[in-house]
Amino acid sequence: MPRDRFECLQETPGSWMVWDHTDGAPAKLSGVELRGQDKHRAEIARDILRRIFPTGRGADAARSDPSDA
Repeated sequence: MPRDRFECLQETPGSWMVWDHTDGAPAKLSGVELRGQDKHRAEIARDILRRIFPTGRGADAARSDPSDA
């Protein structure tokens, strides 16, 4: 089973970041690195990114162009 692209990681006590496994760097949302967040905000940002960049079988279907058929 593939690992999720985005993951919340604790940087220091009380400080969280969203990591992008595909890019190998902190995730960005609207051009801003998702670092130094409290845990709740990091989880919300991660969930938004997972909706924007879905992975897995459903993602392949969502990305396919119906006009290709």
